[in-house]
Amino acid sequence: MEGNLLEVANKRKIQKKKRATATKKSSGKNVKNLENKRKSPKKKTTTKKGQTKNKRNTKKKSAPIRSLIMNSLFYGVILLMVIGSLIFAVSKDQNKSFLGYRFFGVLTDSMVPRDPKTQKGGFHAGDVIIVKNIAGEDAEVGDIITFRPNINSKAFLTHRVKEKLDHLDNHEGTYYITQGDANLVEDTPVNSEQVVGKKIAVLPKIGGILNFITNNLLLSIVFLFSVFGFITVMKHYVLNK
Repeated sequence: MEGNLLEVANKRKIQKKKRATATKKSSGKNVKNLENKRKSPKKKTTTKKGQTKNKRNTKKKSAPIRSLIMNSLFYGVILLMVIGSLIFAVSKDQNKSFLGYRFFGVLTDSMVPRDPKTQKGGFHAGDVIIVKNIAGEDAEVGDIITFRPNINSKAFLTHRVKEKLDHLDNHEGTYYITQGDANLVEDTPVNSEQVVGKKIAVLPKIGGILNFITNNLLLSIVFLFSVFGFITVMKHYVLNK
């Protein structure tokens, strides 16, 4: 009887030990799981923090580039206006050219196209046209040329070439029949000696501005630099606010 009791007691002790070890293992697993869960969100937060830092860095890097582009555009516009007004002032003496080019202010609407599909390259009063010096014989049909109405004229016309002739009546040479796109009547024939150049570009609606700058050059330069200074001060004030 005593031997049986001892065996039963030993079995119970062994069962208790097994249960204890099982609970220890399960608790260890739970602790590991909790640790893993705690570690994983930390990684996510670090990645989020890294992303926000990268975004801030990219914004900081892009800000100087934007300001550089805006400053370059602003300074470029001012410089072009000053240079353009100086060139326009020089070109008022129509016998002078700048690097082979002349600038003319358009006074009338004779070159406003009646049919924009076929009459390309027209312009309006108030525009400025850029004319390239060419030899009198080099113009072709369809070109828009600038010429003197007569050899001794100080005025200039800029119209489209309708026809190119190698003689006129009994006179040999190069002659052009021209006509304004808005006009219904052809001009008197033009010989090669009257041709000044060929229109290559149009600066729309700046003739009035350049005329004002040319006639009030000192005042215009003071005004432009005042605007430049005001914008610079406001820019620094906004950025440092």
